[in-house]
Amino acid sequence: MNRESTPDTIERELKLGLRDCDPRSVSSVLRDLLGRELTGTTQVLVNRYYDLSGQLHKAGVAIRTRSINDQHEMTVKIREPDEGGLTQRSEWNFPIDEPALDYTLLKSIDLPVAVVELIDDGALDVVFENAFQRTDWRVNLDGCDVMISLDLGSVCVAEKTSPVSELELELIAGDIEPLVELSCLLANRLPSFMAVISKAERGDRLIRAADPMQDPPPVSEKDWLHWLSRALDPLSGPSPDQAVRALDAIADDEAISTFRACLRDGGLPLGLARWMIRQSLESMDAPH
Repeated sequence: MNRESTPDTIERELKLGLRDCDPRSVSSVLRDLLGRELTGTTQVLVNRYYDLSGQLHKAGVAIRTRSINDQHEMTVKIREPDEGGLTQRSEWNFPIDEPALDYTLLKSIDLPVAVVELIDDGALDVVFENAFQRTDWRVNLDGCDVMISLDLGSVCVAEKTSPVSELELELIAGDIEPLVELSCLLANRLPSFMAVISKAERGDRLIRAADPMQDPPPVSEKDWLHWLSRALDPLSGPSPDQAVRALDAIADDEAISTFRACLRDGGLPLGLARWMIRQSLESMDAPH
């Protein structure tokens, strides 16, 4: 029988999708914004994600092993409802001796019934792998402790790959608002978009050859914002026509005037991610 356990943390983060960015560029922008030099720490991470016929992904659960040199950990994440572009996930982390699943530890977590059955059967296999260079900067701002991570690399499934180029801002402690403000300031300096595709989803879509632009059409402003994000992601090409379609559907005249031409030409305009984050927050606050 599955035993209840308390997650190590509720992961709360905002993610910016980038193009042609490197650690030096991010360090320079952070120095200008914060008025001080920050030293980034760079490591190479290798992740292996486990599933069976997409059942974990459908249940909102991600299970992976991560290796950094000769150190390994197993991580389990359960997706929570998003809040205005903020990704929220219950997260458990376990040190392990080798990059392989420890089913005894997995059975200590309170997971959905369908997932428990897979774990009881020992039925999970590696379905995809990603390797990337991560550079971390720790920032304390207005009582908010934030880890900023630049991930550069790719997700690989057999012969298919999808680039990873994203800046994650994860709340370690404190109020979320300074993190949101810092994300918006970075969006004014780094061409970016509010990213919504996780590495787990990226791998799942590669497995299924599922182009995000083949999903059902959006029905709400929040859905159109996510469509815009997916249209700008490498998984969709990206798709400038679909990005413009989403922007037009949101019907913000100022945003259309500011961003449309650049998006139509395949670019990433400065400030786009800031507008997307604010629109997403407003859509969450709007009455339904």
